This record gives sequence, structure tokens and C-alpha cells, in this order.
Amino acid sequence: MSDVATCPIHEIGPMMPANLVSPWLMNKRLRDEAPVFQDPMSGIFFISRYEDVVAMALDHETFSSVMPGATTRAVNSEDDEVIAIMEQGYPNVATMLTQDPPLQRRYRKFVDKAFSPANLKKLEPYIEQVSNELIDRFADRGECEFLNDFGVPLPLTIIASQIGVPLDDLPKLRRWTEAFIGNLSQQLDRDGIIAAAKDILEFQHYFVERMEERRAEPTEDILSMVINASIDGKPLDNAEGLSMLSQILVAGNETTAASLTEGIWLLINNPDQYEILRQDTSPERISDFVEEVLRYSSPSSNMFRRTTRDVTLHGVTIPENSICFARFASANQDEAQFEDAARFDITRTNLKEHVAFGKGIHHCLGAALARREMNGGFKVIFERMENFRLQEGAADPEFSPNALLHGLTGLPLAFDLIR
Repeated sequence: MSDVATCPIHEIGPMMPANLVSPWLMNKRLRDEAPVFQDPMSGIFFISRYEDVVAMALDHETFSSVMPGATTRAVNSEDDEVIAIMEQGYPNVATMLTQDPPLQRRYRKFVDKAFSPANLKKLEPYIEQVSNELIDRFADRGECEFLNDFGVPLPLTIIASQIGVPLDDLPKLRRWTEAFIGNLSQQLDRDGIIAAAKDILEFQHYFVERMEERRAEPTEDILSMVINASIDGKPLDNAEGLSMLSQILVAGNETTAASLTEGIWLLINNPDQYEILRQDTSPERISDFVEEVLRYSSPSSNMFRRTTRDVTLHGVTIPENSICFARFASANQDEAQFEDAARFDITRTNLKEHVAFGKGIHHCLGAALARREMNGGFKVIFERMENFRLQEGAADPEFSPNALLHGLTGLPLAFDLIR
């Protein structure tokens, strides 16, 4: 593979695994030299500068979220074995994330209540309770695998409770989340695609059973909101409900887990910023820390869009029906928007200008929940743990290659308890 730092710009491969793992230098070169870049391998157009990404996110009429076909490999496979698996389930339909107004708004309004400020405020004690219970499991050891011991189970527990599924089923929810994430990664081999298809099928049948239960006995959870909703008097069918639930499940835990974990890693690597937090763990300072983690980590690093007409940007014409990537991670490191953008700095004055949650009609439905989970989780962590460091002998953690999401594969953490 060509050296990203020195190769001609047209030789940069944005979808190469190494560039998905470590995209920062590539992103800078694209912002500086080719803010609209067509990958010669995939044909995708990459939009990298902050102002362009924001404009793109705000213009859903030109940059549509409706794809001509599924963008995930299992549900769009031409492999006979994969097709045979998926035919035992339900079709992939566009609802919230992959739909445009007015339908997008109508689907989204069914679950807006679950993410209202009043409902989320009620969750704060539960978030802190779960955070304490998770730390109790490993506190006496003075070490943990932070991603799996805290980063994943905190948001997964919260979103499971909101959807309305038994907490005993958390391992299943995590496995299904990983299937959807692997499917999005564009990195699975044939065996991986088949395994993901089987897990997605299992997810579908499980939730169809849960939806039937809520049809018979509605409660106040998200499952009940989804399955008892209707458009123009027609109740949502199982495929629509499954589409919404899969988006809520994945978005409701994967990205928050990634940011919680990278937040601790960023403190280890930026002791000056950690010292600021040690001296001031007020809610305001923790909130600043959370916003900078979101900007810097950008767990939803890219998002698909499709052009509905020819678009010319920076001298490059993007033809109608082209697939584009809004590169949120690149926008969040744009020096034109964030001074010294490559530096992790929790004292920035424009912290909340980041686009980690997107912009416009597709601004993340769970953004407020993610913020409360991160603020509550870190509050408890800073009350009980300090002196974060890698476990003795552990190698630096690595990021997983994924075309849309960016997160660490693990974090072997050592710490001291605050007595």
C-alpha cells in the first residue's frame, strides 16, 4: 500500500483497512488537497471539510438518505447461501436512518417521546446505579478490560431497558449489535457475512416475538411505541418495526461504548487534560470533557448519502445518484473550524460545534441519551477511580477497521481506587 503521507493524492485508498483504522492523516490530506475525492476503487465521493459536511447534512433534498439498495453486505448479498438465510426473515426497509422526509419524520416521531428531556432526566439515577454496579464487579482487581467491562454494558443496559427486553438477554443484544456492525464494516469475508446473516435472522425472530407480546399487552417501552404506531391508519408491519428497532439498538449502544472507552484512552495519552479534570470534576467540566471526547473520537465517522441531482463542489462534479460519504470525523478535525484541531483540549470555547451526532433532520435521535450516559458514567468513574494507565505489559489498543464507525477493539486498563 502507498504511504499516505507521500503518495499522490489519487493513490489514497479511503476504504483500505489501514486507513479505516487510522484515518487522521488521510483525512487531513483530503481536506487540504481534495475536499471532494472520488475513491477509484469504490466510486464513493468523500466530502471532508467541516463547512461542506454541514451543508451536505442540512440539504436532504440534494443529499438523500434513501439508497437504491441496501448498503449492508448480508442483506444485499448475491450469495445463494446468504440469500437462503435472509429469506427466512423479513425484508430490509427504509425507516428513520435510511429515509427522507416526510416519511422519515413520521417514523421518528413514534419514538421521540422515549428520548424526550423529561424521560431522559428520569434515567440519570439509573445510569449512575448501573455505572456503580459495573465498577463493583472489577474494583477490587484494580484493572479491567474497559470496553467489555464498562464501555459496552453501560449503554447496552440502558437501551435494553428502554426498548423493553429482559436484561438477561444482554449477551444476545451484544452479539446482534456486532453482527450489524460487522455488516456495516465492509470488511467481512464470506464466512463473516454468513455468520452475520444468521445473527440478523435470529434478531428478527426474537423481536417479532417481543412485538407480538406488546401488541397483546402494551407497556410504556419503545417496543410498544413502535409496534402500536401507524401511518395513515395502517399499523407498522414487522419489517418496519424491525428496521426501527435495529437502528435504535445499534445506535443506542455501539457509539456510546466507543466514546466512553476512547475517553479514558485520551486521558491516558493527555495527562495535562486529565489533570484539569482531577482538579475540577464539576458537572460543567465533565460536560466539556464529554463534548471534546465526542469531537475527537467521532464514533460515527462517516455516513452515506445519495445525490438526487448533479452537484459541483470545489470544481468537482458529483453526478446524480452518486454515493457520497459525509465524513463527520474529518469535519471534527478541520483546522478551519477547530483551532489546533489535532489536539485534545477540553477547554475549547466552541466544543459543541462538533458534528459527532450529525446535523439536520438526521441529527442522532439518541444524542441526548448518549450525553447523559457519558456524563453520568464518567461522573461515577471519576468518583471511584484514578491514575488510569494501561495494564503492565499491555500493548497500545487498536481501532477496528469499519467504513462507518470508529472505535477501539479493547482497552486493558489499570487504575487506583479512590478510598
